[in-house]
Amino acid sequence: MSAIPGPPGHPLLGVVPAFERDMLGTLEESFAAYGDCVAYRFGPAWPGRLGFTAVAAYHPDDVGRALNDSAVFGRDTVGFTVIRESIGDGLLTLTGETWRRHRRIVQQLFTARRVAGYGALMAAEADRTVADTAVDGDVVDLHDLMQRYTLRVVGRALFGDDIDGVVGELQELVGLLGETSTARRLQLFRLPLSLPTPRNRTLRDVRRRLFAIADAVLDGCGRDTDPAAENLLTRLRGARDEQTGARLSDQEIRDEVLGFLLAGHETTTGALTFTLHELGRRPDIQDRIATAGEDADALVRASVMEGMRLYPPAHTTERVTLVDTEIAGHPVPAGTQILVSPWVTHRHPEFWPDPHRFDPSRFVGTHDRPRCAYLPFGGGVRACVGMRFAVQEATVVLKALLTRFRVDTTGHELTLTPLLTLRPAGPVPARMTARVPARAAAR
Repeated sequence: MSAIPGPPGHPLLGVVPAFERDMLGTLEESFAAYGDCVAYRFGPAWPGRLGFTAVAAYHPDDVGRALNDSAVFGRDTVGFTVIRESIGDGLLTLTGETWRRHRRIVQQLFTARRVAGYGALMAAEADRTVADTAVDGDVVDLHDLMQRYTLRVVGRALFGDDIDGVVGELQELVGLLGETSTARRLQLFRLPLSLPTPRNRTLRDVRRRLFAIADAVLDGCGRDTDPAAENLLTRLRGARDEQTGARLSDQEIRDEVLGFLLAGHETTTGALTFTLHELGRRPDIQDRIATAGEDADALVRASVMEGMRLYPPAHTTERVTLVDTEIAGHPVPAGTQILVSPWVTHRHPEFWPDPHRFDPSRFVGTHDRPRCAYLPFGGGVRACVGMRFAVQEATVVLKALLTRFRVDTTGHELTLTPLLTLRPAGPVPARMTARVPARAAAR
């Protein structure tokens, strides 16, 4: 792999300091300097067992191969190992036939008809979010506002009831989980999680508290398995694998529910926060949405899709080569860590002209782009099973907010933290100005 170009890095630590300082900037700068295939050294420059070299695939064709060719690219990577340590075995971390069994069961919960059935629930929570923002001229934290909305939606969709009592704790734990897991992922020497180092103790405590929340909520929900109930949990308990007739065990349900709670709200929260931040600088698009009535849905959806292009929730993911292969014409041996970065691929100038500009028109009408030039929900057979749910959830609340308020974020520069998902580094303030008097909006 010595012929694959890449940043020289620190003599002892390689790119670890650069990744810890500014991972997204490092990825983007190296793509600009070296092209579609870049080698990143983690650890010392001399040969040995103290580090490794990862290879990034940035072109959509190579990204598609990495995500879809399971005979060549596997998922037994450092990143997925750390996630599995943190939240157990759900769709995100499972592999092989166990993953296929879970996927066949879980995807029954997210058909177009069933997702559409949650529209009224989402609209009610969107109205509640508007009511929380009802003081004209208020400055709100968009991230906090959107996180509370998505947690309420996923709570009611999962359990048929709100989870307001644990929203604050979940907000805290998601941040801690992201920070500790990301730090562990970048360690050159990962001590077993059982050893009581300060970081390991924090991660174990976060995991314990998350599992306790999931168990408490599950214990509070009855064993009604009526598949017609508008409740993801009762449907999950009642669902059977269409090939074997088997159901998920209680432990498997707990791990999937925890994944729904975390991934099901965190990624959508980021998409909404970042889209609103960008729209807060584009009053022209806001006005078009506010006055378009039913026709606003397409523009709102396009805005969400463009927000996720610029700020993909899953900013990077990993694979490992199972056999010798090639990436962008370079030979890559078996056992090599492969980086896939939607953050970079979504900015590839060959497929996204003026890639740093927020432009929802990219998603209006039809466009001739490679399938994996855009992958905010992953790609291939492992694309996010809740994608349809997330887009509908985001569209509903954005339309409700922008119909009633003008959002202004022009006084705030956004800073990002790439943890397990892409998050703002701090509050995302926005001034909300009512388009109509509060009483009229309430009617």
